Amino acid sequence: MNRLATLLLAAALAGSTLSAVRADHPRRALLLTLLRNLAAGIEKHQDPATGRWFQVVDKGSHGDNWTETSCSAMFTFALSRSVQQGYLDAHYAQVAQRGYQGVLEKISVGGDGRTSLTDISIGTNVGNYSYYINRDRKTNDFHGLGAFLIMNEQLRAR
Repeated sequence: MNRLATLLLAAALAGSTLSAVRADHPRRALLLTLLRNLAAGIEKHQDPATGRWFQVVDKGSHGDNWTETSCSAMFTFALSRSVQQGYLDAHYAQVAQRGYQGVLEKISVGGDGRTSLTDISIGTNVGNYSYYINRDRKTNDFHGLGAFLIMNEQLRAR
């Protein structure tokens, strides 16, 4: 599963795209099917220990793979928003809640009082397994912070 393609699909289908598609649109059922299949795949690859998702999503059993916060935040947002809008079964709310708690575990407050979000993989190109695994793990990278803010706004009151 290509991480970038998965992120884009999750973000595109979660709420904003489907809510803009008329109920009688001939391809709406296909979009719902894609979203539901994606949600099942996302759930299947969620790390049971942390609630987050891996840098290479479908290779969680590899010892050198690591959980990444920006994709975890986007998956969590997508699942929660899709349940809220009635596109996914309610059980995905618990999957999203585990993801939310997992991402929150990657937040710390330093001695200077500043908050930090760790284990963010900066934007990537297409590569092989080694390329993704050896990406730098950044703290407070903007796309990771942005994903966190979107996720947190969706889930903080739930």
